Amino acid sequence: MGSNSILAGIGATVLAVTLLVCGFAACCLPATTAALAGAVSTGEDSPYTHEQLVELAGATRAFTVDPHGDAEAAAEGLAASVVAAAREASEAGAPKADGWSEGAREALAGDGSSLATMDALAKVSDRYALDGAAMDHLEDCNVLIVGVSSWLGMIGVAALIVGVLLGVRRQWAALAFMLRMGPALLVALLVVLGLWGVVDFNGLFAAFHSLFFVDGTWTFSADSLLISMYPLDFWMGMGAVWLATAVGLGLLCFAGGCVAAWRAQVQARALQEAAEAARSPKKGKKGKRR
Repeated sequence: MGSNSILAGIGATVLAVTLLVCGFAACCLPATTAALAGAVSTGEDSPYTHEQLVELAGATRAFTVDPHGDAEAAAEGLAASVVAAAREASEAGAPKADGWSEGAREALAGDGSSLATMDALAKVSDRYALDGAAMDHLEDCNVLIVGVSSWLGMIGVAALIVGVLLGVRRQWAALAFMLRMGPALLVALLVVLGLWGVVDFNGLFAAFHSLFFVDGTWTFSADSLLISMYPLDFWMGMGAVWLATAVGLGLLCFAGGCVAAWRAQVQARALQEAAEAARSPKKGKKGKRR
């Protein structure tokens, strides 16, 4: 097996991973969270309004996804957003004021830090605030996402380097293999995961989380603030965004692979014609000598 074939195989593998990573990156965008939370975080059974849940979903996304050098300061910032929304929602005359107990209002009346106030509010009920377990899980997610982001970025750079190298070498057949096989590998994986999700989405969701988190650290009550912000439909929407982004970019790569395959055919035809011309006697060669 030649070096170009090896490069093409490596390139196809890292390209498939890169496409998967691009889909995940699209899910991490603030606009994605805002759109999905706006569509599914209804607030019907929550003490918060729909608009407040969408706003809190955005603040929670930032804490979960964005790098933060000081974890305590970041947690305090998220708690400040929750406490501010809680005080607004519990005010007399607010649309959801009836959903707030006296215990919750007493917790909000404290003069401690935002994190301490949120913790006191969560002890009344996790419907009102993010409790310690929820905050720990969000921090675990942040450590995981931030920790692997640089490595995932390096995989994308590797795919780009391999593709450019094959193009510079004019190895169009190898480049075509890489650009078409990478999306094919991705689609094969997505088909398996998609069938699993259709048959048992909860099982797929649980299996995915169990790969990265300890069992019991990522399950929360159905009426908790965290689940009110991010219900099951939210995660199904995230899966759709992930799928659409990865497949869409994969189709672009596949189209590029078709162009590379056409150039490989043109290149092969030119080489064949050159070889045939070299084997054929030159026109007019006979009869020139007397």
